[in-house]
Amino acid sequence: MSIQVSAASPGEPRSASCPPPGAQEAARMEAVRRYDILDTPPDGAFDRVAALAARFCGVEMATVTIVDTDRIWFKAAEGLQDVSEIGRDPGLCASAILQDEPYVLPDTLKDPQAVANPLVRGELGLRFYAAAPITTADGYRLGTVNVLDTRPRRVTHRETDTLRDLAAVVMDELELRLASMRTVQLERELRHSQEAEMRTAMESHAVIDQAMGILMKAQACDATTAWKVLKRLSQNTNTKLRDIAHATADLATGTEPVALDNAVRELLRRALTPQRPRA
Repeated sequence: MSIQVSAASPGEPRSASCPPPGAQEAARMEAVRRYDILDTPPDGAFDRVAALAARFCGVEMATVTIVDTDRIWFKAAEGLQDVSEIGRDPGLCASAILQDEPYVLPDTLKDPQAVANPLVRGELGLRFYAAAPITTADGYRLGTVNVLDTRPRRVTHRETDTLRDLAAVVMDELELRLASMRTVQLERELRHSQEAEMRTAMESHAVIDQAMGILMKAQACDATTAWKVLKRLSQNTNTKLRDIAHATADLATGTEPVALDNAVRELLRRALTPQRPRA
């Protein structure tokens, strides 16, 4: 296990703050969108993770964040009032998601990137930051579980291990949400498919009933005989019963059915020719 600890002096470059390649960041953002978590309402599961992180590490502030294209969005925030997002300034979460391991700033004022962050230079005066990345199974870092303090402090391996575990809990919760959303979507698609099939079946029944009525009138026969005629035409010509019924209705109204073979059309015409009474 390793911990990324920043203690750079002013002016010293740090690779952790280098922006990720465009294609890599685009793939990461695609993973963020996959979970559909941004701008969702507060959720007790994530709130508890933030509260546990703060309590275990002995600090008053902790957050569960998702890193968007241009902002850090707080899914949960313990000890921070009226803060739902901040800009994606380097130094804190924007730098933490570039690391596979927990990322720790014992003193933010000693880090040239973090010192410019609004949470550091602003009224809050943040001096300590430690975070573990929320990482998908396919390796994309969505955000962090992190703890914050207004005083410099050190962090123990036990604390960073706990942050890592809590980040894994957040990832598990996101996967559960995703599975649930997919189940709902599949159920919706199945319901729509069943409704469409039912509508088609009802329409088919209606046109078959219409065709039977036409045949009953043309041949002066009963419903059973008309049904047998339609079924025989369908079987003998290898044509769907619904198509035979549609064509029957078309021919009865003087419309030429364009989807039928000439031979099938001729058989239908014969079936629709009124039967002369026998002498």
